[in-house]
Amino acid sequence: MLDVNSLSCSLPGHGTVLDDVTFTAATGTITAVVGRSHSGADTLLAALAGVLPPGARSRGSAVLNGARIDGATPDELAEVVLWVSDAALPGGTVADILRSRLGDLSAADELGLQDDLSRRLSSLPIDMRLRLHCATLMAQDISAPPALILVDRVLGTADVTTRDHFCSLLGGLARAGATVVWAEHDLDAVWEHAHRLMELVDGKLVSAVLPQEWQPSSLPEPTLLTMARALDLPPKGCRTPLMTRETLEEYHIVLPLLPTRTHDGSAPTGTGRVIDASAVGLSGRGIEIRPRETVGIIALDGRPEALTRALVAQLPGGGVVPSQLPPSLVLGAAARTWEIQHDLAAGSVMRRVPRLHPRTLVAALSPDELATFRLALADGVETALWLPHPQAWLDPRERHTLAEDLRRRPAGTRLITSRDVEFLVRACHRLVVVQDDRVVGDGSPGAVADLLPTTPLVSRAVGSTRYLRLTDVLESTRTGVTV
Repeated sequence: MLDVNSLSCSLPGHGTVLDDVTFTAATGTITAVVGRSHSGADTLLAALAGVLPPGARSRGSAVLNGARIDGATPDELAEVVLWVSDAALPGGTVADILRSRLGDLSAADELGLQDDLSRRLSSLPIDMRLRLHCATLMAQDISAPPALILVDRVLGTADVTTRDHFCSLLGGLARAGATVVWAEHDLDAVWEHAHRLMELVDGKLVSAVLPQEWQPSSLPEPTLLTMARALDLPPKGCRTPLMTRETLEEYHIVLPLLPTRTHDGSAPTGTGRVIDASAVGLSGRGIEIRPRETVGIIALDGRPEALTRALVAQLPGGGVVPSQLPPSLVLGAAARTWEIQHDLAAGSVMRRVPRLHPRTLVAALSPDELATFRLALADGVETALWLPHPQAWLDPRERHTLAEDLRRRPAGTRLITSRDVEFLVRACHRLVVVQDDRVVGDGSPGAVADLLPTTPLVSRAVGSTRYLRLTDVLESTRTGVTV
C-alpha cells in the first residue's frame, strides 16, 4: 500500500506544480492519475520515483508498505519501485534494451521488434516504444512483483494490440500484489483498466473516486462513460466494449441499423490532384488529394511512412513536421527557418507557444511541450503537410481539439499517419488503405470501416462497424433508439 500525505513540489522556473496532494493506493490495484498537460501528474510520479530534476523542492511524505520512500534516490528505490517511462529507457539499440530487460532477444518476434533490433532508440518510431515497455513488464517476476509500479504516460500512439498487451501485463502484476500508480492521457484505457481514478488540476487533487463515479473537472469524459450516460445505462456496466454490448442487450436497447450522421460541411468537395500510383511506388489506381483535406494513410502489411513521404513530395510545397526533432535544435532558430520556408509571418510560431522560450533547446522540452511546438509549426501553413502522429503526448482535451481542427477545414492539405485508429477516424475526412502495394480502400472512415487494421472502440461496444465515432451514437440516440 502507498500512502501519500500532503505532498507538494516546486520546480525551478515553474514554482509550485504539486500542491498538498494526499491519497492512498491500495495493494493489488491500479490507481490512474489524469489531468491536463502541466497538471502535476508527471511531477507526482517523478517525486515518487526519486527522479525530480535538480533544484526541485518537495515536502510531505510517501510511505510504501510502512517504509518512507520520499526523498530516496532511484538506486535506493530500485528493489521496491519499478519506474516505467520513456525517460527510464536506457540508450543504445533496440537489441541492447531488450537484452537489458529480458536477458536475450527471444521475445523480439512476440513484441514485433524483430526487424528493428539494430535501430537506436532515438530513431525508433514513437508508436513502437510501448513494445519496449511491454518488455520491461514481461521481465518482472509475477511471483514476487515490485511493491510499487509507476507508469508515466506511455501508451502514446501505439496500436490497439500493443496497448492491450501492455495493459494486460500491468493488470497481471497488480493482481499479483503490486501497487500501481499510472499517469495517462488515454482516458479510454484507464476507464477500462483502473480501479481508482484521481484527477489533478493545477497541481491540486480534485477527485479520487471509482471510475464510474468520476465527474471530470478539466477533461472530456471517456468514450464509454459518455455513451452510458447518453443511453441511460449504469456506467459500471460499460467499463469495456464487451460489457457495454452486454449491457445494451440487458436493457434491450437497439440502435438504428444505420447511424444518423449530420452533414459534414467541412469535408472538401470537387476534384483535386491525382497522383499516379507508379510515382509513389504503387500499382493500380492513383490517389486523389484535394485541397484542404485531411487524409489518413494506412498500410495493412507494413508502415505507411515511405508512401506518405512520396505522396507529400508530389504535392506543391509539400513538407513534413517530424515526430522527433534533433535534441540540439534551438526553438527560435528552428521556428524562424520554418516561417521562411512556409511563408509565415516572422515570430508567428513562437507566439503560438508563449510558455516556451526561443533560446530553449529541444532536449530541454518535456514531451507535451514538444507536442505543442510541433503543432505550432503546422498551424497556418497553407501548403500540404505530412503530420506523423500529430496527437502524440497531447492531453485528452488537446487531442479532441486537434481532431476537430483537422476536420474543420485545415489551412492546407494534411496527410496523417498513426497506428491509433481511434484518432484517424475522428480526425480524417478520408482514409486511404494500402496493401500489397495497391490501394484497396479509399473513402470516408465509414466507407472503409471493414478494412481498418483494428476495430474502433465504439464499433466494438455496439457490435457494428457502421458506428465509428461517439458522435454517431449520440446523434442516433436523439432520433431512433429502441428500448
